[in-house]
Amino acid sequence: MARKRVTKARKALLIELESMIGNECYNANIQNWGPGGVFEGEGSEFRYPITFRDEEGRKVKKRSIDGDMSGDTVLGGYYAFGANELHIMNGLNRVLDYLEREYQLKI
Repeated sequence: MARKRVTKARKALLIELESMIGNECYNANIQNWGPGGVFEGEGSEFRYPITFRDEEGRKVKKRSIDGDMSGDTVLGGYYAFGANELHIMNGLNRVLDYLEREYQLKI
């Protein structure tokens, strides 16, 4: 099945959603939780880097996504966790597909 073209509006939404998720990282060695399990980590979050592949196939880590990237490049963005990869942009795109199909979301 051919991948549909990523519209400008969809790409902008994907970039915004990824930024929200990527900015919610916390270091487990920092006290993020207080008594009774109350979250007290506000302000100690950091931006998790997102990795893309350039035209030559080299990995490029970024702290933000350039809106001028092609839709296909944006969809290839992932978080590297050691030997594992979380294909965040593809996952977010699938969530948007689901919301469009099941809840008639219009982007």
